[in-house]
Amino acid sequence: MAVIRDFPDTSAVGTMHRAATMGYTSASSKHGWSVPCARRNPTMLKLLKTLALAFATLGILLVVAVAAAFVLIDPARYRSALEAAFNAQTGLQLEMAGEIAWVLRPEFGITVNDIRLRSPDSPMELASLPLLTIRLEPRALLEGRLALQELQIEGLHMNWLVDDNGRSNWQRTAPAGSTAGASPGASSLVDSSRIEHIVVRDASLALQDRQRGLNLRLHDLRADATGANLRGTRFPLQLAFAVIRDDAGRQAVFDITTQVRVDRAAGSASIEELTLKLNPLQLQGRLAVENLHDSPRWQGSLQSNRFPLNDFLDLHVRPEAPEPAAAALAQDFDPARDQASLSVDFNGDARQLEIPALRLQLDENQIDIRASWTAAGANAPARLSYSLIGNALDFNGTSASPAAAPASPSAEPADPAAPAAPEPAAATATTDIELPVDLLRSLEVEGTHSIASLAVGGLQFGTVDARLTVGNGRLNLNLRPTQLYGGQLTAALSYDTQQPVPTMSSIASLQNLDVSQLARQYPAAGFAQGRLNLESFHTAQGSTSAQLLGSLNGSTSFSLTDNAIDIGIVKQLFSAISVLSPAGSGDLAQQWPDVVNFARVEGSLSFASGIASGQRLKLQMDNFEITASGGVDLAQERFDYAALITVYGEPAVQTIPVAPLYQNVGWPVQCSARFDAQYSQFCGPDFARVRDLFVEISRNQVQRRVQDAVTDQVPADLQDAARSPLDRVLR
Repeated sequence: MAVIRDFPDTSAVGTMHRAATMGYTSASSKHGWSVPCARRNPTMLKLLKTLALAFATLGILLVVAVAAAFVLIDPARYRSALEAAFNAQTGLQLEMAGEIAWVLRPEFGITVNDIRLRSPDSPMELASLPLLTIRLEPRALLEGRLALQELQIEGLHMNWLVDDNGRSNWQRTAPAGSTAGASPGASSLVDSSRIEHIVVRDASLALQDRQRGLNLRLHDLRADATGANLRGTRFPLQLAFAVIRDDAGRQAVFDITTQVRVDRAAGSASIEELTLKLNPLQLQGRLAVENLHDSPRWQGSLQSNRFPLNDFLDLHVRPEAPEPAAAALAQDFDPARDQASLSVDFNGDARQLEIPALRLQLDENQIDIRASWTAAGANAPARLSYSLIGNALDFNGTSASPAAAPASPSAEPADPAAPAAPEPAAATATTDIELPVDLLRSLEVEGTHSIASLAVGGLQFGTVDARLTVGNGRLNLNLRPTQLYGGQLTAALSYDTQQPVPTMSSIASLQNLDVSQLARQYPAAGFAQGRLNLESFHTAQGSTSAQLLGSLNGSTSFSLTDNAIDIGIVKQLFSAISVLSPAGSGDLAQQWPDVVNFARVEGSLSFASGIASGQRLKLQMDNFEITASGGVDLAQERFDYAALITVYGEPAVQTIPVAPLYQNVGWPVQCSARFDAQYSQFCGPDFARVRDLFVEISRNQVQRRVQDAVTDQVPADLQDAARSPLDRVLR
């Protein structure tokens, strides 16, 4: 059998046929149509299948790798890196004592439980945190780094303690980064520069300042910083917290919103569009800080709304008033009064603070202050300089009104048969104020005060021009002559802390004060009219207010010209005294006028050893002289003086004539009452001593008559013999 093999056609016709066939097929593929007899390229199909299988395998391997990472990689391996990064940046000791776990939802990251913060310089725990959630960048994790993107802080509690020396438990003696055990290699694994969101919920702070006696608790602290960054891009910050004062138990809620910009590379930061709310106060402003890496310098401004000052003080400063007092205040409430506002511009650095403009307003009162503060240096004390300018300031409407005026001196005394009114409750002991002796020794001050007029505490001053200086431990305050109720007041005060015992001295001069003008504000002064002149000089020693009052020494001399004095209390005393007279002369003072013009009214008040005792008062009103000794109890709001009233006969001016029986005798009077007692109850005769005086006066009169009779009727050589037995009988 013949075998026929298929050899390739090498003839010219065959070659042309093959070329035509291939060209036809190629063209058909190029134009998107095919010929049934044409076949696909198997190499391309095989390549596509291979690529698809490779990508699927890679995806499966990636999923398996990620799953294996969560199973095989323990997140606790990053514990030391996180602790070292925090310690290196703050110098504090962070301990992550609890479990660290991966979290996948809602976003990828880790959770850390039971975090504790301590300082190398304090055994006390600074802060504790039960739960911290950190959102991470997954790609950085594959590179072996922790790139922090978000922090969620839940239940943070912080302790802030200031000791008696003013040192805080957060204060470091060594700079940040010096914490023992910090590992630079470990801390480099953590990248905190990309944190974009910080959330704080349910945080709290306990603050105890022993130096200032402050005890505060901040709770329900919430913060939210979205888009937080250190690249100079602004991001919003919201902060809110409530403050509770342990001594008062009242709560103040703060709400802060602002725009923050921090540029770590440029070393600058700013707080813009700041709004701080503390009902009813609202502050708005800004703060900018530059040169953070070297010598930071900052500047800013704050402005408040117009808010009711009394409401603010009642809510956040003053102790809570009892219900009756609160009701009385509510009745006097005037929403148009006590409207306050403030604005301030400031700038400074670590060494200096400048306040080019500070304006305080209360109703129509306005005060403008410029101030400069320089911190203490190696050989120089801290220095404060300021100037204060005020318009016509009237604080009488906002300050406590004067105490209730005593009853008129001419008021009738209470019926002795009527039941006695209950004694008012004793006041609590006055607060002993510690004077800033150490501060005065370490500070220099130069201040000026210029006020168009000043009404405060019931007093009305004219133009006030005062200068305050502190240097070398000595404070000096000088008040230039100012108008006071038609008169003129000049005063100077110094406090020298360089003495072995700090010593205060004061000198004052008051000329021609119109007492009738003073009485319009202080009705207690209504018993007199005229022009008051006064000169005083006093010294005191001590470093507390109680020590100064307990060591007060000096005297005040005074006189009242062009006077008219209501002598109702003097009439009351002599009416009671004359009733006890054995002569039966009746009411001695019944015919005396109620108001008397004396030719001379002058006196003095001296202190020897404080105000509680040893005071000596002397008052001369023509033929009347009053001397007294005693003291004042500020804690009980009482005074207690033992007095003598003496009426002189001629040649003294007999403005109020008195029978000879009552002349040249010191009539004992006891003046003891509360400050708020009625004027008529201030003083009363010492009846036991008055009776003894009348007995002695009667005996003296009998002796004088016997002596006169012996002289007139007994011979001269027998008078001495007659007087002796008579004297023995009369004694």
